[in-house]
Amino acid sequence: MALQDLSIKRKVMAVIMLTSISVVLLTLAAFMVYDLVTYRQTLESNLATIAFITADNSTAALEFNNDKDAEEILAALRAEPHIVMAALYDPRDNIFARYPVQKPVNAFPLKPGPAGHRFERRHLKFVTPVVQEGGRLGTLYLESDLEALSARLRLYAGIAFVVLLGSLAATLVISSGLQQRITKPIVALAEMARAVSDRQDYSVRAPQAGGDELGAFTEAFNLMLERIEEQTVALRQSGERLSGVIGSAMDAIISVDAEQRVTIFNAAAEKMFGCTAGEAIGKPLDRFIAARFRQAHHALIEELGQAGATNPARGQLRPLAGLRADGSEFPIEAAISQIEISGRKIYTVILRDITERKLAEEQIRTLNAELEQRVHERTAELTAANREMETFTYSVAHDLRAPLRHIDAFTRILAEDFGAMLPAEAHQLLESVCQGSRNMSRLVDDLLNLARVGRQELKRQFTPLGRLVEQAVVDLKPELAGRVVEWHIDPLPVVPCDAGLIKQVFANLLSNAVKYTRPRSVAVISVGCIPRNGHSAIFVRDNGVGFNMKYADKLFGVFHRLHRTEEFEGTGVGLATVDRIVRKHGGMVWADAAVDQGATFYFTLDGLEALPLNNMEDAAKSAAA
Repeated sequence: MALQDLSIKRKVMAVIMLTSISVVLLTLAAFMVYDLVTYRQTLESNLATIAFITADNSTAALEFNNDKDAEEILAALRAEPHIVMAALYDPRDNIFARYPVQKPVNAFPLKPGPAGHRFERRHLKFVTPVVQEGGRLGTLYLESDLEALSARLRLYAGIAFVVLLGSLAATLVISSGLQQRITKPIVALAEMARAVSDRQDYSVRAPQAGGDELGAFTEAFNLMLERIEEQTVALRQSGERLSGVIGSAMDAIISVDAEQRVTIFNAAAEKMFGCTAGEAIGKPLDRFIAARFRQAHHALIEELGQAGATNPARGQLRPLAGLRADGSEFPIEAAISQIEISGRKIYTVILRDITERKLAEEQIRTLNAELEQRVHERTAELTAANREMETFTYSVAHDLRAPLRHIDAFTRILAEDFGAMLPAEAHQLLESVCQGSRNMSRLVDDLLNLARVGRQELKRQFTPLGRLVEQAVVDLKPELAGRVVEWHIDPLPVVPCDAGLIKQVFANLLSNAVKYTRPRSVAVISVGCIPRNGHSAIFVRDNGVGFNMKYADKLFGVFHRLHRTEEFEGTGVGLATVDRIVRKHGGMVWADAAVDQGATFYFTLDGLEALPLNNMEDAAKSAAA
């Protein structure tokens, strides 16, 4: 019988006995080894003492070459029964005397060998020089048998055998008592586990076995049974609830086995397919799927079966067509999952009728198409209207220029030719007419410029913005005569843009800054770049009269002005032109100001990325080069 097939009682007894016997054997072996080593050392010491005494007594015999005395000295070794032979060698290593004398000469070594002792087979040999006053007279050779050591080994073997038998008897008695106390709770646990397995009764409990590890194990086993009992009850209740949920679910729920035969068919499935559960269970699932979708469904099931719960298709809704009992088709969505119970794969399919949703989607698509067509038509109408408006503005502005030039010319001629005859009030009226015609001419120019911006196509190229600012400042020099202006122009980036249009942006913004700082003794105008939402924004700041921010929404409209013409001249078209140019470049423009605290105008451009300020000047120089 194999060890694993033995009962736990025999296993415990075998362990105790094997452990005890092993301890006894190891102890006996340790004592025997220790005693043998010690006894060998004693033999060596005794033989060395005899050899030194015999060598010392043999000095005179060797010195005077008296072999008779030497033989008598060696004959005294008869008192040591274990010395089997001895020999004295002269300085030339020839045998001088031997013991016993009757032993033939060839039984002794031809040469004594090196000094010292050595064990050979069953003998201990000892060689020592015979010296007197520092001179070597010869060599003594002794050879002793190891019969005493063999006898000691035999004695120890007998003692070990007796001790081992006694240990076996004592171990057997002790292990019989111990194994009963140790295995009794374990056997009780095994019998209880067998009863639980056979009857599925998790209410049984094992008796407490004490406070040791076995007691802790028994307590843990009882606790495990208690939890299993609770989980069994909870699982039964959960199964009942699951059955209720499946039965009352709004979606159709169908479970199939590995052979794709229906095992669960809930009430929603009965209503959806027009078939009772009794008629469906046991039937193949293909009975409820349109023929053109069956191959794809089989492929999905195979994919789920191979990959298991880790399959990414698990739980995904897939559109297909269901097949009712009367043969009619309808659109459905299916979510498929797989579980494995006792080695069997169960597939659960959740089906949802999406007929109404399909109709709604079709209606939405139709409405979207109609809306897209309407938007397209409306966009075309707006584009045509804008084009007509721009053409009308350009035509009106162009047609007004000639009459305005005539008014200005005739008024100047009237003042020059008939000035002497006109009163002072008439001169003032003529000057007002001239001033009005000039203002009207500027307005016409601005309108033409605004219309031109709408029609002009962008010619983008990488342009250093700093260079455009410098050019705009140079153009403003006539307006700066007699004024003190501090310019603070930071390095600006290189941007893909239409250089002419962006120069006009800077010209309009800087012209406004120069105009509205006129009341200041020292005008301070700054141009720079700041980061904004991952991009950059260009700003033009001044310390002028500013404006009230509640009117900021009117800034960029045509003809909208926040100051009276008597205070600051203007046509109300410049900022509208700036707004149109910036939007044409994919950017936006805004302002921040306060009354009598200056104003700051910001704008962004498409392609104006956020650059570190210390790199902008290098980028501008590189683009210029």
